[in-house]
Amino acid sequence: MQRRIVMPDAENRELAVLGRPPELQVVRVLVIDDDSQAAALIEMALAEAHFQCELDIASTATEGLRRIADNAHDIYLVDYRLPDKTGVELIHEAKARGADKPFILMTGYGSGEIDDAALREGAADYVEKHLVGTYLDRAIRYALRDWQADRAIRDREEQLRQAQKMEAIGRLAGGIAHDFNNLLTAIVGYTDLVLERLHPNDVNAHDVAEIRNAADRAASLTRQLLTFSRKQFLQPVVLNLNEAAGGVLNMLPRVIGAHIKTRSALDPQLRYVKADPGQIEQVLLNLALNARDAMAQGGELTITTKNVEMTREQLGRLKLVLPPGQYVMLAISDTGAGMDAETLSRAFEPFFTTKPKGKGTGLGLATVYGIVDQSGGAISIDTAVGRGTTVRVYLPAATETTLPATAATAPRQTGGNETILLVEDNDAVRTLVRHTLHARGYDVIEARDAEQALDWVASGNDLDLLLTDVVMPGLSGPNLAARLLQSKPTLRVLYMSGYSGDIPSGHGALWVGVPLIQKPFTPQQLAERVRSVLDTSTRHELP
Repeated sequence: MQRRIVMPDAENRELAVLGRPPELQVVRVLVIDDDSQAAALIEMALAEAHFQCELDIASTATEGLRRIADNAHDIYLVDYRLPDKTGVELIHEAKARGADKPFILMTGYGSGEIDDAALREGAADYVEKHLVGTYLDRAIRYALRDWQADRAIRDREEQLRQAQKMEAIGRLAGGIAHDFNNLLTAIVGYTDLVLERLHPNDVNAHDVAEIRNAADRAASLTRQLLTFSRKQFLQPVVLNLNEAAGGVLNMLPRVIGAHIKTRSALDPQLRYVKADPGQIEQVLLNLALNARDAMAQGGELTITTKNVEMTREQLGRLKLVLPPGQYVMLAISDTGAGMDAETLSRAFEPFFTTKPKGKGTGLGLATVYGIVDQSGGAISIDTAVGRGTTVRVYLPAATETTLPATAATAPRQTGGNETILLVEDNDAVRTLVRHTLHARGYDVIEARDAEQALDWVASGNDLDLLLTDVVMPGLSGPNLAARLLQSKPTLRVLYMSGYSGDIPSGHGALWVGVPLIQKPFTPQQLAERVRSVLDTSTRHELP
């Protein structure tokens, strides 16, 4: 049964802008009624309806319940008297089995008792058959509008619960990240210093190298924790996702095995995005590894890129919290086992995994979620048991139309004779940094906190670089820098931190142009960063 559409697309778009759910243009109706004239009656009643109607008929409650379980319709019209049970009993049983689409009860002879029973079982409306021509169109539209609004509220509540859960775990991760990264900085740094003194053939060199490898794995785990909580340091640049996908495709055969075929469908006119290249590569690898695990017996993995324009309707349908506009889509598809509804609902939950114990951390998709969210994008998953999974990543298209030129890498110098004021409240980190810089010729002045540093400067001492932790007891690193820059505007400043949550939102007391080195760092990385900051001619601008 096909009917004309009265509400135009423009009006639906206007409803979406106003925050109201747009009316369905095609309504799939399941009529559960044993009357042979039921279909003709409903067709006549909806001849001039405000929507296009697709009509199906079930003649018994048993058949109706089976069809409802398929979840292939938008609304159910249920006769009160059926051969095997009443319509009210059917609604009760269907809802007990999880049906959530709206029900409208129909009866030849209405009564207050039937009205009360329908309301009690959650029917959206109740219509007497001799009045369907007058009221059915309106009853269906109102029932669907109410159901859509209720679903939107439930979706937002679920998004809020998920966001609160992620935020709580993020706060936990951030709470330990600062101290844990201080410990890792000391472990990594002192291990590197020991390795520098050991001959490669020394019997202890292998053992120390294993300590270093363990520290690297711990640092990687911390980065993952901070990534899914959206507190990781990112270094976004304008890039082409095709290049990132191509690089990963080259290495995939070694990573996922020969039993899985790989192919690509990359849009040659793909827009640029602004993202951290290393993090995008992490997204691709994590999704590819997830796809591999879903295809234990082999299959096909496909990487797709495409330019897309996302409208409010599309974003609403995909349940993506993004503004309408131009996006670049990156999709990873597999022909594997797929996910059921329960697994899908927990897919991005940190530490949730379907792998056997000891075979996975449960941080793969959580890390992907954090990277994409922190990059201003969103993710959707299309999956079903037995038909594989497609994960689609949507990143905002960059306004730039060309890639930035790659600067030539100059030889790295790491030593000097400048005076550096080192402010760090962690004794192990402070001692390591002092040793590293002093060994390279710098004059290093130590301070345990900002107050001690200010006392040293107040004594008339001069300095070339302030190297300070961001969060310390008392005065913070940024506030210390602000005070020193008032009297010495040309002072170079370098922050140290292991957690981007240390940085106040909107920069707070920070200002544009102040560099930062992320903990944990190696002595070599620190020395190179210090030399780079000392050699720059950029002045810091106070807020």
